[in-house]
Amino acid sequence: MLRLLAIPIELLRIAFYALQGLVDALRARDRLSLEFSVLVNAPRDAVWRFSTAERMVLDGPPVLEISREPIPDADDLWLTRVSVSGQPRAQAVTRELVRDEAQGVLVAQAVPHALSVPPEGGRNVKSEMRVTATAQGTSLTVFNEMTVRSFRDRIIYPLSLRRMAHLIKQQCEAEAGTQSRAAVLANHGLVLSAVAFLSFCYLFGWKEGLLLSIVVVLHELGHAAAMLMCGVGVRGIYLIPFFGGAAVPKTAYGSEDRLGFVALMGPGFSLIPTLGLFAMSPSSGGTDLSHAAQMFAIINAANLLPIYPLDGGQILNALIGSVNQRVAQVASWLGLLAGLGLAVEFESLLIGVPFLLFALQRYLSGNRTAQLEPLSFAGGLALAVASVATFALYVYVVIKTGGT
Repeated sequence: MLRLLAIPIELLRIAFYALQGLVDALRARDRLSLEFSVLVNAPRDAVWRFSTAERMVLDGPPVLEISREPIPDADDLWLTRVSVSGQPRAQAVTRELVRDEAQGVLVAQAVPHALSVPPEGGRNVKSEMRVTATAQGTSLTVFNEMTVRSFRDRIIYPLSLRRMAHLIKQQCEAEAGTQSRAAVLANHGLVLSAVAFLSFCYLFGWKEGLLLSIVVVLHELGHAAAMLMCGVGVRGIYLIPFFGGAAVPKTAYGSEDRLGFVALMGPGFSLIPTLGLFAMSPSSGGTDLSHAAQMFAIINAANLLPIYPLDGGQILNALIGSVNQRVAQVASWLGLLAGLGLAVEFESLLIGVPFLLFALQRYLSGNRTAQLEPLSFAGGLALAVASVATFALYVYVVIKTGGT
C-alpha cells in the first residue's frame, strides 16, 4: 500500500533526476558523485554483516539477490551477480580497495572485464559504503562516483542507489524485528486489496465493484494456479486500487512456454465461470447472470488483446521472443504506445498511468529483459491456437449478451 502511495513521489523523483541530468549534460558534466543515507533501526554489527555478506537477499518485491565470489586466478577481483526473482540480470567485476569492519567502511572499484554484463563501458564506477552507530540507530550511507555513458545513467544510478539503501534498511529491520507496525500493516496484501475493493465501489457502485473484484480475483487465481503447475510458486495475489489485480510469482519463469502458459491461464481459467453464467442465464430468465457473464467476458477479452503488458501482449512476446528478442522488444514498445494512445483517446488516467509506468520501467532498464528458453514450434502453435480460441469464445459471449 505504501509503495503505491509512493508512486507519484517516485515519478516526481524521476522527473527531477531527468531535469538534473539534462542540466549536467548541457554543462558536459559527465563525472557524477552520488550519495544517499538512511537510518536503520537495527544493531550496527547486524547491518554491517548483512550489507557485506557474500550473498544478500532483499525481499522487495521483486526479490533481489546479490552474490559475490572471488574470480579464480585473479588478484583481489570479485564477480558480483544480480538476479531478480531468480532470473540473472547483471554481473560486474570489482576490486576491493578498503574493507575496515571496525570503521564500518567498504570501498570497491569496478574493473573492465569480459565477465561484466552489461559491459562496464568506461563508466569507471567507484562505490563506497559506510555503516556507523549513532544515538538514534545505525546510519547507512551508500556512495557512487562514476562517469556516465548515456542519459539513462543519469536517472537510473541515483534511483538505484536510493532504492538499494531503502531495501537494506527494510531487510535489516525485518530480521531485527524492529519494523514499524504501521508500515507492516499498510503494506499487507489484505489492506491493499480492501482499498482496491473500495476504489472499485467508488468508480462503479458497490454491486459493480463487488462483481469486478470477483472477476479480477478469479482471473488472478488462474495465473496463480498456472504458476504452481509450472513450479515457479506464488508470492501473492493482490487487488490493485483503480487498476485491477496481480498474481506475483516467487521465482523466475525460466522459459517462454511457462510465461505464455501463465499469461493464458488467467483468461483461460475464467472461461469456466464465464461459460457457466452464460449457460445458466437463459434458463433463469433474469439479466443479472447474463450481465455477470458479459463483464467476465469483456474484462478477459480485453486482457487478451496483443498489447504489452496485458496477458495477450505477454503471450505475443513469448511467441515472438522465441524467434527474435529484438523484434519482441519492438512489439512490446508498440504495445505500450498503443496503450498510451488508448488512454489519450479515452482521456483516461486509469488507462494511461499503468502504461506510462511500464514504459518508464522499460526505458530505465535499458530494454534488458530476462533471457528465457524459447518455445518449441509445437508449443508456440498450441499457445497461439489456444489464445485465439479463448479470445473468440469471449467475443462470442460479449456479442450474445450485448442486448442485456
